[in-house]
Amino acid sequence: MVLSEDDGKLFYKLWLPLLAYVNYVKNINHSLTDMDAATAIRPREAKEVADVLWDEPQLIDEYLSDHPEIDGVEREILASWKRRVKDKFFVERHLKKGTILISGNTDEIYLVLGITSSWEYMTRYARLPIVVDATLIPFKSVIISDGLVGSYSVSFGGNITQSLKESYMAAKKAGRIRKSL
Repeated sequence: MVLSEDDGKLFYKLWLPLLAYVNYVKNINHSLTDMDAATAIRPREAKEVADVLWDEPQLIDEYLSDHPEIDGVEREILASWKRRVKDKFFVERHLKKGTILISGNTDEIYLVLGITSSWEYMTRYARLPIVVDATLIPFKSVIISDGLVGSYSVSFGGNITQSLKESYMAAKKAGRIRKSL
């Protein structure tokens, strides 16, 4: 499951100028110019900037203060990103409604959508579960990642796989799967 085409475009409309702002005010990478107008950015370079943003979420407030022309839904979406969850996650399974990610630190379980490609598509060659570094952010009423996901080349035995499955099933039964942040 992915965002609608319009919401995918809206995400990038908001995300790229925010990254450009963070890159500029924090003087992170001089080779990244015009990030907000770029048609392609190297994920490693974008992640370098995003990591600073997620470590200093007050930059979102500064960005919004410096850009009073942003209003309404767009301002709310950007402000909501301060509620990000940056962690190592186990990608446990894919569902029609999204992908199940289990926090490696808190055991919280999240239903996460892709932006323009599904998590199932992005992990199509991997045998689940897999471990990823990701930052989850709210987008309207759902959870997405910032699109800058790193994975580890690790395989798991049956005990861990079973334990993750049991965690998912218990959370599902108890209604504890987080669908929003």
